[in-house]
Amino acid sequence: MKIEIQNIDDLRAERARLKNQMELSKVHMKQEVKAIKTELNPVHQAVGLVGDLLTAPKKGLLNVGVGIGVNTLLTRGLLARAGWLPRLVISFIAQNLATNLIYKNRTSIVEKALLWVKKVTDKPVPKNEIPVVRVEVPKKAKHLNGYALVVIDETQ
Repeated sequence: MKIEIQNIDDLRAERARLKNQMELSKVHMKQEVKAIKTELNPVHQAVGLVGDLLTAPKKGLLNVGVGIGVNTLLTRGLLARAGWLPRLVISFIAQNLATNLIYKNRTSIVEKALLWVKKVTDKPVPKNEIPVVRVEVPKKAKHLNGYALVVIDETQ
């Protein structure tokens, strides 16, 4: 669409229209990119899972501990009668998957573990051991001069 520009006002109006059209195009492109990302999200998750299955995380105490635990559980327990190849492949994949899952969720796992330890170690006080404190004030007394009778009843 070609518009004839006769004066400076026409030029300014055309420039404003083009800037507006450019901003609308940017917004439209961002919406298209978001739509493509949401369509590819399951593919991205599948690729991430395959990556977790096949890649070993950094060497460290976590990797060693999970490796020993998974190997012991699988090779001596679940896959004890399987051949050497299935034991090797399944153990490798399970070790990588478990290590990566624990590494990615380590903060929530530590928080849950600490809450569980706190819950287990805190001993609730039984209801019959809590002393009941009552303050008895004589009914006829209007002025106590700072004195009141405090009774601790431990029979309940």
